[in-house]
This record gives sequence, C-alpha cells and structure tokens, in this order.
Amino acid sequence: MQLKYRITIFLKSLLKMKYIILTGKFNKNTYNTVLVGKNMSKTILFDLDNTLILFDEVKFFRAYIRKVAPIMSDLISPYNLWRLVLASTKAVLNNNGHFTNEEVFYQNFSKGLNEKTHEIWDRFQHFYENEFDQLRALVAVNTGVSDIFETTIKKGLNIVIASNPFWSCLAMETRMSWAGIKKEQVHLITHMENMHSCKPHLEYYQEICQKMETNPEDCLMIGDDPVNDMVAGRIGIKTFLVTDGKKSENPLRVISNKMRFCREEERVQPDYSGPLVKVQEILPAFI
Repeated sequence: MQLKYRITIFLKSLLKMKYIILTGKFNKNTYNTVLVGKNMSKTILFDLDNTLILFDEVKFFRAYIRKVAPIMSDLISPYNLWRLVLASTKAVLNNNGHFTNEEVFYQNFSKGLNEKTHEIWDRFQHFYENEFDQLRALVAVNTGVSDIFETTIKKGLNIVIASNPFWSCLAMETRMSWAGIKKEQVHLITHMENMHSCKPHLEYYQEICQKMETNPEDCLMIGDDPVNDMVAGRIGIKTFLVTDGKKSENPLRVISNKMRFCREEERVQPDYSGPLVKVQEILPAFI
C-alpha cells in the first residue's frame, strides 16, 4: 500500500509537470511541489475523541443509541439496534479496502431489515441533521484546542481531522463543531464516505498520506489512543500521545485495540507525550 500511494503521487506529478511545460509556469515552488512530487507543507493529524473533545465514551454511545432508537423503532428493538451497530462497526474495522467504510457499514446494517441500504442511510442522515447535535451536552472541549489550531494555521501547516472513520461526513462536521472547528479550517476530514479502512490498520494512515500527497515523515499524529493513534509511527509518522483524555472501556475501542496487538511490548512508543497544551512546545521541533 505504501508503494501504491508513492506511485500515485508520482503519476500525479507527471500530469502536473506536463501542465507546467505547456504553460511555461516554473519556479522553485513548482519544483518542490511538482517535480519532487511532494506537498512541502507539513501535516498535523488530529484525533478527535478524547483528544480535542473530552467525554465518557460509554455514556456517549448509550445516549447515541437512545437517540437513534426512535427512528429505527419500526424495524428493530433498541437492544438489537445496539448489537447491530456494534456488529456493523466491527465489519468496518475489518474492511479490506475494496469498499468505502460507508458501503461496508450500511451493507451489514441493512441485512435482515426490511429496508434498502439507501433508505437506512436516509434515516441516519435525518438524525444527524436534526437531533445529533443534542449530544453536544455530553462533551467538553479540551484545554488549548483553539490556541493550537490558531498556531497551526498561522504556520501554514496542513490540518487533517483523523478520527476513526465510523461517522458520515455530516456527523463528523457536527462533532468538529463541538470543538469549535470549522470544516474550512482543515484540509481533510476522514469519514466513512471517503475512507477504505480504519485505525489501527496502517492502510488508514497510508490513505491519508496519499490523499494529502505527502510523505509520512512530514506528518505528526496527535491522539489519545496508544494503539489506534500511535501505530502511525510504524510508517514513519511522528506521534504525540495525548494524556488528558477520559479513558473508558468503549466496546469499539476494545475491539479495535485487539485487532493488531496482543502484547504490551508490541505497542509503538510515541515520539512525544503529555497534555494537549504541550503540543505548542513541540511544534517548532517538528516544523
């Protein structure tokens, strides 16, 4: 996969070089960004849950199911809804990359229900448009988020919201708003509609690098999960482990943590760690 995205970047560079030759537009910047085939601005990847926004994941998930249950009440009981959401999310965690996470989730979710996949999608989207934002009350913004984003933007760094892509784009934009982040401030949001794998698969991080047209060595992953987020270090991405998130035995976290790791010593050690506010201190070294 790593070779695949490097080849993709190279092919895109050839197309851009052809444009430069035909138009006569050439300078130092076009050499760096086109002939070298590299996005020269470094990229910061931010996890969202218990990195930028803090909350009890189990309490949030239960409240989420209670909110979704009424829109599915003619199809499934709340208990079976909970089980089906978990099973469908587990299927997404095992996505082999041939389908988007959205396709995998809704294909699994719609099995056994008297609704077509697109009709299930419409029900969820209606919920995200009208009721999902009510869960904002369960969330708090982590200290230093606005300052870190202000600094990152001023320094011209690329920003990726690299939350595990279980959510639709609409749901992700709502969740970002809880942290005071606007979609216009970021260069990429990973969500179920545009991603083909999940954390802790290395393919998830490789796909981000491919979409951003950048090398792993020019990226920094900031997150609270020692497995899902720090595994990015295996492909050369610098890592910062946030230590001020709220920890809980979220079923989805437990499932994903068991996917690739069996022993504590197999975990990737972070390059940096500390509360989120400490990111400001290490940015100069990364840049």
